[in-house]
Amino acid sequence: MPETVDLSQTQIEDLIRLRLPEAETVALLHQLKPECMTVDLLHRLIEALRKTVVALPAVEGMVLDCCGTGGSGSSIFNTSTAVAFVLAAGGVPVVKFGNRAMSSASGSFDFLECLGFRSEAPLERLTDMLAQCGVVFLYAPQCYPALAPFNALRKALGFRTVFNFLGPLLHPLKPTHRLLGVSHSGMQQLMADYLQTYQPALEQALLVHHPLNGTQGLDEISPCGATHLIHLREGRQERALFYLAEDDKLPEIRRVPKESADLFMALCRGEQQASLEHRMLCVNAGAGFWIAGKAASIEEGAQLAKDLLNGGKVLETVERCRRAYGE
Repeated sequence: MPETVDLSQTQIEDLIRLRLPEAETVALLHQLKPECMTVDLLHRLIEALRKTVVALPAVEGMVLDCCGTGGSGSSIFNTSTAVAFVLAAGGVPVVKFGNRAMSSASGSFDFLECLGFRSEAPLERLTDMLAQCGVVFLYAPQCYPALAPFNALRKALGFRTVFNFLGPLLHPLKPTHRLLGVSHSGMQQLMADYLQTYQPALEQALLVHHPLNGTQGLDEISPCGATHLIHLREGRQERALFYLAEDDKLPEIRRVPKESADLFMALCRGEQQASLEHRMLCVNAGAGFWIAGKAASIEEGAQLAKDLLNGGKVLETVERCRRAYGE
């Protein structure tokens, strides 16, 4: 078992604000591996990072974020971003927090750019755009501009640290509902413990991890084989396995953002219904509908997602969002 890491508050502040010599910064980042983390250190890192966030308009009522940590090493499909549109089409208010790729081929905003969205929508329009579109995309560098030099260093280093997993937890609005994909099995439990301990206003969350090799895996529900679930509700954790097709194996598919965007638009037109991505999109959206109270189960939610895709509701939502982002 690797030893846990403990940093002083001064070390944390100096690290994220790049006050240390580069060699010392790189050494600290090497230490901050998922298997060396504790919930307390995770909390202190998040609180230090939150001190740099810009003010956002308040949003009342339910807000759901569907986000993956990345870090799986695969580029199958930008599932969580596509899911945001499906959930919005089904009446779930979504404020999705995301970024461009840091350690993968395609991040949320790389995918959105290929769909015709610009990165930075005016933050002061957040509530109006949510009411108009049902979904808003928050660009992480826009919300945390002070961290730009630190993020640039992380991307240049090319190795994964715990900061790859902090992104979803830094959502400025602290959403009431979360569908959170985690690519590292140990971090799935650690992040669940963090949310349970430090975000008591959270109403429901589902943290999902599909194992591939050792501790590594997909940060989404897979339609092939077993996905590990941690369901947070009323301050309690429930663990479960979810099977959609127990005997299938996930094929190795790598897609660049343009390919993902083109495929998503085909799915929105009711095409490609036999594809892996169609099944993946429907089952992950189904999980979102379940925790949002729109479906009695993941399977029922997946059928709702399929109906919304086939009925053109998701395509209407995408087009409505494009117009709003272009204003």
